[in-house]
Amino acid sequence: MQARELATRVAEDVAEGRRASGDRLPAVRELAREMGCAAGTAARAYAALRLAGIVAGRDRARHVVAADGAAQARAWLTPYGALRLAGSDDPALDLLVRAAGDAVAVAPGPRGSVTGLVQLARGGADAGAVHLRHAPTGCFNDPFVRAALPDERTVLVHLWRREQGLVVAPGNPLGIRGVADLAGHRLAWRAPGTASRLLLERLLLEAGIDPRPGFEEAFESHLGVAAAVGTGAADAGLAVRAVAHSAELEWIPVVTEPFELALRPDVQAAAAPLLDALASTAVHRRLSKLPGYDLTESGRTRRAA
Repeated sequence: MQARELATRVAEDVAEGRRASGDRLPAVRELAREMGCAAGTAARAYAALRLAGIVAGRDRARHVVAADGAAQARAWLTPYGALRLAGSDDPALDLLVRAAGDAVAVAPGPRGSVTGLVQLARGGADAGAVHLRHAPTGCFNDPFVRAALPDERTVLVHLWRREQGLVVAPGNPLGIRGVADLAGHRLAWRAPGTASRLLLERLLLEAGIDPRPGFEEAFESHLGVAAAVGTGAADAGLAVRAVAHSAELEWIPVVTEPFELALRPDVQAAAAPLLDALASTAVHRRLSKLPGYDLTESGRTRRAA
């Protein structure tokens, strides 16, 4: 094991909250025994972590996690200072990320609003794209962000409003007019942890329909849902209007929702290139051409209430 690899493992523990500020870390020889490496390797790993501000201590003293160790670990683990982005699948977001270039790195793992907030809370991401509706209040995003990050003043950036609806075959041969007509039909579902799946489950329950999935495979993207309908593997699914349009499928409107970016308070500088791209006239023009998107309030920022 190399010193960099060992330092990365310790930094990941700090970034994801398994080692908190002030926690004592194993002594050099103890760490070497635990990891099966030479004491010199462990010493060099600690030296790198001290230099990065992740741990504090002297060469021969027991090290502790630094006061701002979690933030420093997240920055150190992020290649070239890129913003680590997790959360919901969205074709407009994909376009925006491409426009931001190397300034944004999509975090590994499944996409979805809930999974993105989990990654955000664990330190595996710096920002999460969300569109979660809180059924008791009708509010979007704030209650979920507060629950996931109760001790942080998380920033929410409004990206756009988007239309979601039912995707059905061309010509709508089954005569589906809305959610109430979905009983008995084969539905293409988004994966667990996605806001679109939760939305469809809630709408079905409100219509008195059993929301248990009627299709074996769960799809990570809106495009996957549209493909299942387009190939005849499913009768309907919930997806954004832009995807239905690009797949030349019929689309029945269901909801218009705010699509927002939840940002850790210590990463706003890293998010600047993404937000600059959002404000760019050229990018704004490209986003505006996607059916079903309203960019009127794009860039509006607030603290999660």
